[in-house]
Order: sequence, then structure tokens, then C-alpha cells
Amino acid sequence: APLEMTGDFSAQMIAGIDQFLLRDLDNARLNRPARWQRDLSSPTAYIRSVQPNRERFRTAIGAVDEPPAKIEMEFIATTREPALVAESATHRTYAVRWRAFGEVHGEGLLLQPNGPPRARVIAVPDADQTPEMLAGLVPGIEPAAQHARRLAASGAQVLIPVLIDRSDTWSGNPRLKRFTNQPHREWIYRPAYQIGRHIIGYEVQKVRAALNWFAAENASGPTVPIGVTGYAEGGLIALYAAAVDPRIDAALVSGYFASRQQVWQEPIYRNVFGLLREFGDAEIASLIAPRALVVEARATPELAGPPPAR
Repeated sequence: APLEMTGDFSAQMIAGIDQFLLRDLDNARLNRPARWQRDLSSPTAYIRSVQPNRERFRTAIGAVDEPPAKIEMEFIATTREPALVAESATHRTYAVRWRAFGEVHGEGLLLQPNGPPRARVIAVPDADQTPEMLAGLVPGIEPAAQHARRLAASGAQVLIPVLIDRSDTWSGNPRLKRFTNQPHREWIYRPAYQIGRHIIGYEVQKVRAALNWFAAENASGPTVPIGVTGYAEGGLIALYAAAVDPRIDAALVSGYFASRQQVWQEPIYRNVFGLLREFGDAEIASLIAPRALVVEARATPELAGPPPAR
């Protein structure tokens, strides 16, 4: 029969696509329980029952490259710039890096207590915060929120990794003299998607490699609890890392946790293909149980979009 529609066909097509995708998001939430077979008879049985979900989650975020079994925490120093960045009555702060996988390294600050550590903590800042801010060495974070500094002052050994930020300084190719205003996280997200990897997975693997070092420290020194904390984008990484790696005894997620049903309104570099069919944030949190998880409600940075084109 002849097509007898009237009006703007393009607008109607877009509206139809929106309806389809929003319906698919709702259906994903409703169908999620069928993908879980939780055994609540004991903590051990529970952990065993969710292990297949944990492996599927790890694959979904692209955290599939195993870190080296032995991690060496390297000081970053030159003849002019020592690795020791700062020193206080309670701890010393060093610039460090460690191999995560392949030729990819993590980098950041190590806050070493002056006495035996009471705990070992990976404190993940937001993507636009630096380790120096979280350690209280430069302005940018109010003192009460400098939890890495406060943990170190309380006797914890704290590692603060650098996250790939949201600026666009290197989003291009200087040899071709072509650049874009895509944030760095999106710039990495796009090609990583093609090979089954993800910017989130890369950051989680840096955390897992650091855990290998913490585990070795526990084996050779005092055995103390291992924790992970994170704020905003760092909260996402902390949540995901604790879900992937059971060696994390406790996690604090600040300024991040939601239903994800509005994922299309979030930055594209948070999009993980097929994730919501099985994993909302609540389901990811259930991979941490029966370990401790604290979710702190806190205002988050306003993400208005990519930097202005220039």
C-alpha cells in the first residue's frame, strides 16, 4: 500500500528509535534477575554462585589482560627531582609508577606511613583531580575531602593513581596536524571498543596490578586489610575494581551510584556494550558482598560535555 504518513519523517524515525531504546532499557532491568543464580546458604556458597557473573562483568569492561604476577613499585626520580615529594610528621609522599599490563603503567603518589601500616588503601580521585590534590599538596580539594591525606595521617599506606582526565590536550595526531575536542577518556574509549577493551577496564587493571603489590607487601610485612576508595569517576573505578577483585576487603564509593537507566545522559566513555542486560550498579555492588561496601551520597562534578572546540 502507498505510504501515507505525513509530517517530518526524520523526526518520526528518531522518536521511534528513542521509544525502542528506552523500552529496551526497561526490559533489561526487568530481565536482569534471570541472569543471576545466587546461593544464599552461606558466604562461601554465595561467592561461588556469582563467580560466573564476575567473569562476565570483567570481560564486559575489557579488564581481560592479566597484570604481572610480581609488581615492582618504581620511584619516579631524576638527578634534579627526587622521588620524595613531601614529608610530614605522619607520612612521606613519593612519586611512583608500576606496570599494569603489557606496556601500560599506572602512575601516581605513594603515601608511606612513618610506622607499620594499619591498612593499605588505593584512593582513586575523580578524573579531573590530581593525586597531589587528594594528598593535600596543592589546592583544588577542600581539606575535609582529602581522604587520602587523612588516611595516611591515620597510619594507612595509601596509593593514589592518576586517572585519564577529561581535557583534550592530546586528542589527536601531531604528525597529521589533526586534533579533536573529544575528552581524553572518550579518545581512548572509541578505539578500545574495537578490540574488546575499555577505558574503564584499563583503569581497573591499574588498580588490580597495584593490588598485586599490596598482596606482596602483606606477605612480606604486616598483614593488614586492603581497601579502595573513589570519588565521582574514581568512585566508578573503585566500585568496579572491588567487584572484579575479591582481594579488596572494603570499598568506599563516593559521589557515584545510580540505577543507570538514564545511561544515555551520561558521558559516552561510561557506556559498556551490553552491560545493563546483567549489571546495574546494584548488581555490581552484589559482586562485592559479603565484603564491606559504603556508598556515600555526595555532590559530583558538573559534566557539561566535551571542551569547546578550538
